[in-house]
This record gives sequence, C-alpha cells and structure tokens, in this order.
Amino acid sequence: MSSPARTYVRFVCFKSVGRQRSRLGLFKAIDEAVESEHEPSWAIVEARTIASWFNENLAIPKVFSVGGHKGFGQPGLSWFKPAAGEHIRQMHRLKLALEACGVHVEVLTTRDPGLIVWQDENQLVAEPRGRKF
Repeated sequence: MSSPARTYVRFVCFKSVGRQRSRLGLFKAIDEAVESEHEPSWAIVEARTIASWFNENLAIPKVFSVGGHKGFGQPGLSWFKPAAGEHIRQMHRLKLALEACGVHVEVLTTRDPGLIVWQDENQLVAEPRGRKF
C-alpha cells in the first residue's frame, strides 16, 4: 500500500507595480489593506487578530535558500504542511478578511514544493527548482 500524496498549501496575493505583478505575502497584505480606502472595520480587526495569532503560533523560518538567509540560489517559498490544519484554517479566515478589503488572495497547492531548505512541524521553506508558484 502506498502512502497518500502530501499536498502543501501556500497563500499569495499579487501587487501590481506598473506592468509588473509581484507576489505579496498575506501578512504584508494586511498593511496594504489598512491603507485601502475600502476596508470594512470588521475585516481589519479580523486580519490583525489573525496576524497576532500567527505571531504566537508560527515560527519565522530561519533559512530561505541553500545559500543561507539571503542566499545565492532561488529564494525559497513558504508552504504549510498538510498536518497544519489550524494554521490553514486561520489563513482561510485571513483570506476572507483581506478579500473584503479588495485584496485578492490565491490558494496554491502542490505535492512537490521543491528542494526543502528549512522546516518545522507546521511549515516548510523550499526552493521551487525553477518552477513558478
């Protein structure tokens, strides 16, 4: 019997700068939402509450590439592990709050996040091996 495939989850939003679209992490997107003219107050309160929860319940990765913190390789991307159910639920709540502020959030999944350079029980950081997420 083979083991079930592990699916990793990543939440991203995009910010347009001129003609370029760049990824913006959801925690950075909270700052953008607060500065928005359309933010409902409940959504800002919810986003800040969830950010506080993550500050207490999620480690900051120590390494983002095989070259170290700044790295020489392609920068690593953070993914939630399948077992991080509560973290993923909290991110879905954050997604709803940010979208109420006009920030579109995409949920990405993969079974192959790339070369894992750091991990803990809830998340991992992996260099995507040339793939774009």
